[in-house]
Amino acid sequence: MPHPLPPRILIAGTHSGVGKTTIATGIMAALTRRGLPVQPYKVGPDYIDPSYHTLATGRSSRNLDRWMLREELIPIFARTSQDCWAVIEGVMGLFDGVSGTKGYGSSADIAKLLDVPVVLIVDAGNLSRSAAAVVHGFCTFDPEVKIAGVILNRVKSPAQEGLLREALSEIQVPILGVLPKEEGIRLPERHLGLVPSQEQAFQESFFDELISVVNRTIDLEQIQRIMQQRVIQEAPPEKQSVAELTCPKGTASWGGEPILHEGLSEAAAGNRNYHSLRLGVARDEAFSFYYQDALDCAENLGFVLVPFSPLHDSSLPAGLDGLFFGGGFPELHLERLSQNQSFLESLRQFSRSGKPIYGECGGYMYLGTQVTDFEGRTYPMAGLIPIVAEMASKLQGMGYRQGIFRRDNFLSKAGNMVYGHEFHYSKVNYLSCDDEAFPALELVKGERSLRMDGYARDNIVASYLHINFAGQPELLQHWAEHIRQGA
Repeated sequence: MPHPLPPRILIAGTHSGVGKTTIATGIMAALTRRGLPVQPYKVGPDYIDPSYHTLATGRSSRNLDRWMLREELIPIFARTSQDCWAVIEGVMGLFDGVSGTKGYGSSADIAKLLDVPVVLIVDAGNLSRSAAAVVHGFCTFDPEVKIAGVILNRVKSPAQEGLLREALSEIQVPILGVLPKEEGIRLPERHLGLVPSQEQAFQESFFDELISVVNRTIDLEQIQRIMQQRVIQEAPPEKQSVAELTCPKGTASWGGEPILHEGLSEAAAGNRNYHSLRLGVARDEAFSFYYQDALDCAENLGFVLVPFSPLHDSSLPAGLDGLFFGGGFPELHLERLSQNQSFLESLRQFSRSGKPIYGECGGYMYLGTQVTDFEGRTYPMAGLIPIVAEMASKLQGMGYRQGIFRRDNFLSKAGNMVYGHEFHYSKVNYLSCDDEAFPALELVKGERSLRMDGYARDNIVASYLHINFAGQPELLQHWAEHIRQGA
């Protein structure tokens, strides 16, 4: 039976650093400028690239992370892509996925799972005829991945472009765009990658220039035709079986199967009929790492999200039932965070009330006793967790992790598993050996235990682990139930 699919495309690369984010964001912005309702997505665990997508399109970018969203990925894509043109930015190289697997969670994996045509970006700066060998390999490595064409980036001259076009014509792969090296459009970077768009690290004219480059160098008409291919199609049996296995029932559809409109499991949907809970969410230049689908999930479960700023506010908003401190760049704002004593005192007073406080990565550091920056300067922080944090010159933790809760807390019972990721340049030490008895999680990679992480005691749960609650809504349900039982 035919079923509707949205116009869609996935912008992938042969490897990291080929210009995926700049080109994908430019295509999103240019299509939006043409009046199309572009819904942006990012494969994998990323907060910063989606911030540019959101600025380019005016719509919150969504993460398609198979490790963290698991069976919720297809429902989330189906719900958020309805009546939109879906542009997905890939992660790393096209076939690079979770380590130790055959591409699980890779851009290619997501393209197959969601039946999305792929545009491959090639850094052609030092290539001529060999570009055809590279592209041929990517096109034939997995025949189920449909590469619709390529964009050649950093091409040095018209003569080189001619050689590239001649070589790729031999394997009959369409060239959808050629970006000369001298265009030099790059997004600003720092130690965690790109600088978040919230910091406005570029001029207002940046997107005008980026759109102009895309219009000159990329065939947007052909991109649009590719996006509309097989918008109505017969669902292959294997895609129906995936939908049957992973899509809870509801009002929208994907692969011929109904799914829940809110993107929640049936169990989650069954518990929505209770009074609203006010959840304070730290949102400013220091704390900006949140998954939009996780926030949506919280709202669907009855939380009212109340933003606040540890940098700019003199106190917490009144009447909150819980706090969420996400990750971000507190290490760049330590002096201002430390000097905002009236806010810190309101936070300590809130903690004394016994209401739950959750922190991830940068939020975990902020809830601690002190943080030492890259230059060795130390600043006192909230003092709610007996840890000291220190910035380091090298990455201290990176990658997908399983976390096993070590004790009962407001998110989960002890022994339950959670799926997340870590990426941080800081390290923490407990103030005493006694404090080490209260880790939040045992972090596991594959069959190997990595370390104990975080802190869970009384009303506080915090760690380096980033969690997308949309993939495990039962954690938010447990939190909500904890608040209600204590009310």
